[in-house]
Amino acid sequence: MFDPTAHEAAHLVFPSFRFGHDDPERALAQVDSGMGGFCLYGGEARQIADFTTELQARARTPLMFCADYEDGATSHCRDATALPSNMGIAASGRKELARLKAEITAREALALGVRWVLAPVVDLACEPMNPIVNVRSFGADVRVVTSFAQSYLDGLRRHGVLGCLKHFPGHGRTRLDSHLELPVVKSARGLLARSDLAPFRALAARADSIMVGHLAIPAYGGGSMPFSLSPAARRLLRGRLGFKGLVATDALDMRAISRRYQESAVAAHALRAGADILLAPKNPEQLVAGLCAALTDPRLKLLAARAQSRLFKAKADAGLFRGAPGPRRRLLACVGGARHQRMAERMAEACLAWHGRSSTLTGQRLLYAEPGVAPRDWKGRNFLATLRLLGATIRPASAASVRCGEPLVLGVFLRPRAYTGRITLGPRELAEARTLASRAATAIVACFGSPFVMTSFPGRSGLCAFSGNAAAQNAAARALLGRIPVIGRMPVDIAAGQ
Repeated sequence: MFDPTAHEAAHLVFPSFRFGHDDPERALAQVDSGMGGFCLYGGEARQIADFTTELQARARTPLMFCADYEDGATSHCRDATALPSNMGIAASGRKELARLKAEITAREALALGVRWVLAPVVDLACEPMNPIVNVRSFGADVRVVTSFAQSYLDGLRRHGVLGCLKHFPGHGRTRLDSHLELPVVKSARGLLARSDLAPFRALAARADSIMVGHLAIPAYGGGSMPFSLSPAARRLLRGRLGFKGLVATDALDMRAISRRYQESAVAAHALRAGADILLAPKNPEQLVAGLCAALTDPRLKLLAARAQSRLFKAKADAGLFRGAPGPRRRLLACVGGARHQRMAERMAEACLAWHGRSSTLTGQRLLYAEPGVAPRDWKGRNFLATLRLLGATIRPASAASVRCGEPLVLGVFLRPRAYTGRITLGPRELAEARTLASRAATAIVACFGSPFVMTSFPGRSGLCAFSGNAAAQNAAARALLGRIPVIGRMPVDIAAGQ
């Protein structure tokens, strides 16, 4: 029997769907129960497009598909175009590249049936030991983060795709990954207002949506409760900032929430905190049951009704009620296509920056190592292939081979990865890297991710690409041999991390 209350409650729940892991039949049943959309992870372009087509055909009301396509659809679609990280874009100094990144992302997202991109990250990269922000951020400067994020939002909007500022009110000052545990931000309210909160405040009137982070922020009155579940979030976001758009929780299956709260209790907390979308719960059906129970409270029923109105407005803004709501299959050829790949290559060249002295190599022989990684497992295959294509001869570095006098290049691939809590070289990796560097007459660190790794190599030159994708590796190889100029500037203060 159709239950209108359960159907209404379910519309605010967006389950996750992981291709190759989750059951499509369960997703179809979730559509039948009234769930309003899905957060997609993994998959290939045609597979994703077929899936969103099937689910849209089943839905009574058009579904909203969203995804964390922060560095382009490739973040969760294997054959999409890999784009520079936000920090790399900021290093270029060119806001138009933030817009271009968003436009490529929007076109590829539309091809897949995704109308809501959960980006950009507007957290500040102000804590070098933060394991989950880092290169996802445009940098440490509030003005840079704000202006580049605005350009990114403009690029999405040009194609009718919704964006999302995250992670409110700022995840930059933590040393913990909220996928693993609940971070506590202990900074004073004045500092947070001038820094972390500032991009959200500046962009609130122009943003489609905002994602609230799983952070405890005592300065804003949340106490030890996750801000995503605290009424303090509503007071700050809806009240002081006057935000009228869509509000989503961060993924509710993250351990900052799932280890502390029963799924059935989360719904009421999230509504009181101002959330409209309950994103990626561990057990969506249990969450819907909890939400139905919560709606017996007249106040929560009113909050849910307002959330429904905002969700329907967002769906209308995304064009889901105009024409077919499914993927734009005529755009599928652009997903990972030659034109987008050429754009990504040019962008990657503009996103390079030197830390320390510029140190291009003039010889044709060099040694290479990735700390703690055997040559057969090296991630820098594209980097090395391009160096060889340009005439370089490369040998694996070892303690003995460094004595031969060839310059040494250390490839370091460190970037935020959920559920790892790691953003630095381990003790053994660092000891190996320092030993090799100390024996080389010339040692250059090629950073294909976090630039803060340079704090471990004082006085050394670092060529920072801020990404480890193929385009970034190819650009770094050309720059290292002096074939292209390095014109970017560091968007964070590495010395501050020492």
